[in-house]
Amino acid sequence: MSERRETAHLRGQVAEQFAAEYLRQQGYQILATNVRFKGGEIDIVAEDHETLVFVEVRARRPSVYGTAEESIGAQKRRRIYRAVESYLQRHEAESARPSRIDVVAIQLDRQGRPTKLDLIKSALEQP
Repeated sequence: MSERRETAHLRGQVAEQFAAEYLRQQGYQILATNVRFKGGEIDIVAEDHETLVFVEVRARRPSVYGTAEESIGAQKRRRIYRAVESYLQRHEAESARPSRIDVVAIQLDRQGRPTKLDLIKSALEQP
């Protein structure tokens, strides 16, 4: 793995851990992290009371390219939807529960440390 890619991977792990801790403080119960399927990944699977929540974590440094939440383009949305669909197919009992997709948008400082976090509930509509 290249040094740049390794740094980005480490930054992503730190952001996901930061997000998971924040969600726990908000009362979410973390069920799984980094759930991978062919064609997609779910960063965090959690429960918020009776609702099953799929969480996409996005972290960005301040830039002219937009915010972390703005970085979720059409292709990324399709991957998230596919991963959620795969999860629900594999966990049939869960498919009857109410569910939603939240986004945790994290702003990083120049050194890549989290400085600000926004939780956006029901950020992505499930198709």
